[in-house]
Amino acid sequence: MKSLKTTLNNNLIILAGGFGTRLQSVSNGIPKALMPIGDSVYLDLLLEKVFDYDIAHVYLSLHYKSELFQDYVNNSSYKNKLTCIIEPEPLGTGGAINYLIQNTTISDPFFVLNGDTLSNTDLDLMMVAFKQSDYNAMIGISHVVGSSRYGMAKFEGDRLVEFNEKVAAAGWINNGHYILKKNLFKNHSGKFSIEYDMFKKLTGEKRLGVFPVENDDFVDMGIPDDYKKLCNNYMEKN
Repeated sequence: MKSLKTTLNNNLIILAGGFGTRLQSVSNGIPKALMPIGDSVYLDLLLEKVFDYDIAHVYLSLHYKSELFQDYVNNSSYKNKLTCIIEPEPLGTGGAINYLIQNTTISDPFFVLNGDTLSNTDLDLMMVAFKQSDYNAMIGISHVVGSSRYGMAKFEGDRLVEFNEKVAAAGWINNGHYILKKNLFKNHSGKFSIEYDMFKKLTGEKRLGVFPVENDDFVDMGIPDDYKKLCNNYMEKN
């Protein structure tokens, strides 16, 4: 159920520039976010969730086969709220966000979503929690039965303490939903990872907040088995 609060017209970035190498056996070269799910594509499902909230504008951070995304936007019912920003070269997750900040008028703070994960994260409540904190960054975390693919998040209160090595056990994982401020990027340039470079540093400085999502229907469709599972689940519900 949608929160009664609003995100007050925040902007949002979807990171969708990757090559999708882990899905190549089933993708035939189609970018992950444009993979078919029933009579839709994955990006349809993600945008439907996003625009359930009062999001003013969504920026698609792109590189691989960006022309396919531009065609998608041109035919989307959300096209007036979508802008494609194309990296000149692969810059990593952090570099892609930094490039977008430098080439748009994106508002501050802003959401960032991985383009291959779905979650029931309430963006309204996450923004409320962020604005009530002193953090410059916050990540959504979800509890899953097996965290071996992701690494386990350890946290105290609303602060991330560390990410443990990947272990085959139930636990909390990074669900690919972030809130960030522009000033985090002022001393960064070129190619870098937001997860391994920026978030690791912020965790050590005790400056990275968490937003736990209980009983989440978390989906990461980055490998063939999980993509097929998502397709089957979608068909069962529709």
